[in-house]
Amino acid sequence: MTTARLLLLALTTALLSACASTTIRNSWIDGTDHGGPPKKLAVFVAVTDDELRRVAEDLTARSLPPEVGAVPAHTLDLDTRLEEKALRDKLAPMGFDAALVARLVSDDTTEQYIPPQTQFMPDPLFIGLRPYHRSFYAYYPVAYTYTTPGYTATTRRVIVDTVLYRLPEGKPVWSALTETIDPESSLQVVEELIDKLGSEMRLHGLLPPAR
Repeated sequence: MTTARLLLLALTTALLSACASTTIRNSWIDGTDHGGPPKKLAVFVAVTDDELRRVAEDLTARSLPPEVGAVPAHTLDLDTRLEEKALRDKLAPMGFDAALVARLVSDDTTEQYIPPQTQFMPDPLFIGLRPYHRSFYAYYPVAYTYTTPGYTATTRRVIVDTVLYRLPEGKPVWSALTETIDPESSLQVVEELIDKLGSEMRLHGLLPPAR
């Protein structure tokens, strides 16, 4: 294999490893709920990083259709230590009929060692001598070998649980557990979740159809 081809392979591998992928591992919907899209929705993102929480709530609220009246929770001046019932009692007088709560379940990084691997490639000069590869012993003398070095592969997995509640009763009517692999940043996780979960909620009639 030429040096140029090896460099191209290495570059492609690096680019692929930099691409995050978000999937819905499982989801649930209450088949008895027929409330449709909310009319005023409070958006909560439960993470320990306060700046990330504010940014995530803002981005999510802005991405939702204006018909659902999405409001970032950090703008409501709520005490984060409030119990669930007290929180519902605060939201109801404000006219909220639903709350979307995204909670970070885990953010873990694992490492796996990939040992060196030797590959065989036919010599193009012997291309007219086929079928030389009827056995390994016939193949080996006319094959080039190249070895990829061992390396450590690092994988980051971010799990998020998102639930839609009806207010004032606080009844959960939809939920989704998502997994994002190898995001470049926490912001990328948020952006992919907005896209993925928005499509899922529209599918179930919990958001207005896309225009």
